[in-house]
Amino acid sequence: MSEPFSEELEVAVAAARAAGDEVARMRREGLRYGRKDGWELVSVADIRAAEMLHEALAGAFPGTGWLSEEHTDTSERLGCDRVWVVDPIDGTREYLQGIPEYAVSVGLVVEGAPVLGVVYNPAAGEMYAACCAGATESGSRLTPPRPRVMVGRGEHQWDDVPPLPPGARAVGIGSVAYRLALLAHGKGDAVVTASGRSEWDVAAGAALCHAAGLRVTDVLGAPLRFNQPEPNVRGLLVAAPGLHEHMATYLRRPF
Repeated sequence: MSEPFSEELEVAVAAARAAGDEVARMRREGLRYGRKDGWELVSVADIRAAEMLHEALAGAFPGTGWLSEEHTDTSERLGCDRVWVVDPIDGTREYLQGIPEYAVSVGLVVEGAPVLGVVYNPAAGEMYAACCAGATESGSRLTPPRPRVMVGRGEHQWDDVPPLPPGARAVGIGSVAYRLALLAHGKGDAVVTASGRSEWDVAAGAALCHAAGLRVTDVLGAPLRFNQPEPNVRGLLVAAPGLHEHMATYLRRPF
């Protein structure tokens, strides 16, 4: 008997790889870019990747809802139990600057919970993929003495990192989806941001972290629910249970 969502995972991995390899090729050959609403960067590669991912995923699973940064959002997805939550290029700024810290992010959400995540960084040649249906917290209950906390590259550069417990070390990395994938594979101790994020930024990475037994919440420790009418997340705090509790308690302190 096949594992739950194994077919969806196989299709998502292939789609993310194809889209990622295409945007890497476009980056090498040069491309146009601009700004959405006057400030947020977008490139022709974002649009091309969005088209490829929608064709592959919606084509294979036509009854599944769709939420993506580069598609017009509609209320139709709210009536769907299953929704693809996709960011064609998470970390467009790093992508355009040639910094290998961007990723294609593909998550599948069922009844508000992430069950599958694929994060592909073509610049680094790294593919992270997992199903997490039925996963439970199993990470360490201990608190490392000098945790390595991954934050946004811009947050680190502009000293916009939330207060961290004594001994914690902030490390700036571009894409939040990529940060979550690295964390899920033991390449850091926590991910934290006080800045609001969109669901498509974090759905796939949240699934990877759930599969790894980590605790995934907003920055104040509340559980995340996806496919919301306003698809936003109030910051992010992800770590093994012991460190998560330690950091959440610290962040809730009056400063």
